[in-house]
Amino acid sequence: MKPSIILSIPFLLALAASTVNAASIPSNMPETRAIDSDLARIERECQALQNRLTQLRQQVKTARDGVSQAIDATKAIKATDERLLKLIDNLKPYTSVPKVRTIARTLRKNLQRVQDQIHALRKKTDKAEKEVLRPAKDRLRELEQSIHGGEAKLASYRKTISVWRRDLQTNAARANSIPSGAVAFDTTSRLARPTVRSITNVLSDTRQSIDRVGDNLTQWNDPIRAFMTMDQSLSNFEKKLAPAEKTAAKLQKTLGKKLSIKIPFSKKSVSFSIREILETPGKVLGVVLKPLEKLADKLLQPVLKELKLEIKAPSGIANLSSKLNQLPAIEASLRREADQLQQQLTTRLQQAMLNWSRVQPGLPRHLTSQPQPPNRRVVQERPAQNPPGSRPAPVRELPAMFLQF
Repeated sequence: MKPSIILSIPFLLALAASTVNAASIPSNMPETRAIDSDLARIERECQALQNRLTQLRQQVKTARDGVSQAIDATKAIKATDERLLKLIDNLKPYTSVPKVRTIARTLRKNLQRVQDQIHALRKKTDKAEKEVLRPAKDRLRELEQSIHGGEAKLASYRKTISVWRRDLQTNAARANSIPSGAVAFDTTSRLARPTVRSITNVLSDTRQSIDRVGDNLTQWNDPIRAFMTMDQSLSNFEKKLAPAEKTAAKLQKTLGKKLSIKIPFSKKSVSFSIREILETPGKVLGVVLKPLEKLADKLLQPVLKELKLEIKAPSGIANLSSKLNQLPAIEASLRREADQLQQQLTTRLQQAMLNWSRVQPGLPRHLTSQPQPPNRRVVQERPAQNPPGSRPAPVRELPAMFLQF
């Protein structure tokens, strides 16, 4: 006698389901195969967009670092402008001192010409920092965070689509095993195709939006380079400015220096500052004036030689000034394109995925519902009477959830 094999119904269903999941969509269901092909393309596109977003996020970070450097350059322009003003003011008192005034006036006019150019640039950079650079820096930081979130969303969508494809294949195989199921399922697939194509359209729009943001970020390159060039030029300019500042301080110290000389044929001595000797020689006794002037001149000449400076304006002022005119339009474009990309990654793509989850092809109910047997009136029969003293024959009962072979 062969041993009995008892299998549970849940085990049989699980075995059937695993076999169905591995099956591909039958060839007699073209609309369903087309949807599966669309979903496969969407899955690949999600991966490609995720990679593109990773590249864009790095591009955004580079642009944000560039904007930070532009802000630092703006601060350097402001500091240089203030240094020039201070030096010009420090030289002003010496423009009326004899023997000093010619050199002091020449240097002061030279510095004034440079300061006029830098101050005009400073007004534009200060305005750009407030109205363009700092808002752009904040916008780029927000965009970087949104892109990072978009990468996570696309990774999640890609996994969801993979699950949808498996479900589609499973349902298609089941439908094909039911009479008229393949035709009915393919009909629902045809009706659902426009919805899955809407996901493709949103992904296409998202890709274009990513490209536009990338192009916009590229437009920042020229202005940022102009800021960096100006910043480097200012560093070189400050190296030339430092000797002038040092010499101006030395001139002030030299002019304030006291010179003492003994009055001839007397035990008394007199003291005068070099500035007093040069500006008010009438206060100095005639007998000691010439010796004092000679001594003052000896001390002044080395300092005056150092003041004979020709300081040129830093290079890059005109170029940066021109590039600053482009910044408002570039920042406005960045704001517009960034907002659109964020909308694509959140609202539109999310809504398209939600719409598809609601209309995924499924079997019509009339094919999946089991027909009920007709109601029949059962006639009750009287049970047979067992002979006295006899026992009923034993009946073996099996649980309804098991099958016996």
